[in-house]
Order: sequence, then structure tokens, then C-alpha cells
Amino acid sequence: MVKLELPALRERREDIALLARAFLEEFTRENKKPGLRFSVRAEEALLSHGWPGNVRELRTAVEHGVVLARGPEILVGDLPPNVRGAGEGMIPAPGTTLNLQQQEKASIVRALEECGGNRTDAAKVLGISRRTLHRKLHEYQLN
Repeated sequence: MVKLELPALRERREDIALLARAFLEEFTRENKKPGLRFSVRAEEALLSHGWPGNVRELRTAVEHGVVLARGPEILVGDLPPNVRGAGEGMIPAPGTTLNLQQQEKASIVRALEECGGNRTDAAKVLGISRRTLHRKLHEYQLN
């Protein structure tokens, strides 16, 4: 009997993109979504996640993204919440202060970018109603 021990996926960062693309190919075929690809931010989220569930968790995350994707790209909002980089950018750099309004505005802008300007999808990603998003856009003069 041969025993193989592989390091955890978090220790094999170079394998994440390769595995994610293989899973993407598998699930796009299964779900009849040819040509689907990861957005830059979605790929960054996959690469920066710690993957405590190893390859199975990555496989599930990619499948989740394929199923939820509505356009030609899997966006960060299509990935499971634990993979999206929850809290990313929430901790200020040492010596700076956290301004909640600035953070909220930046989150709204980022969500709109990730969703290609689709306000309904951006509201879902942010976990707020479309009406609340509209009010915040007006408040921050982002119309």
C-alpha cells in the first residue's frame, strides 16, 4: 500500500486557479453555460480564500458560481458568502480611521461594478433591498 500525503490546498496556491478552471469546465458543460468565465474579482476571491475544506470546498464554490451566474462571467456575488472575501477592506490600515459612510459608499460602488451596473443584483450582493440601494445611491450622489 502506498500512502500519499498532499499539503492542504491553502499551501498549494498555484493549484487553485488550475483546479478552479477544471471545475468551471465541468460545471459549464453540465449546466449548459458555454463560454462562462470568472471575473477578475471572482478569481481574486478564489485565490485569496483559505480553503479549509480543501478541494471539495473549491469544487462546491465553483459549482455555486456557475449555477448563479447570469451573464458571461461568474461575479464575486455569485460565489458562496464565505468565499467572497467577507469583511474584505473592513479593517483600516494602521494609523487610519474607519469612516462607515466611506466604507458603505465603497461597498456600493464595488457591488455595482461586480454586477455590471445591475442594481437588483448589486442589492442582493449587499444584502439590502433595491429600494434601500436606490436611496443610498441618491444619498451618496452616485446616480
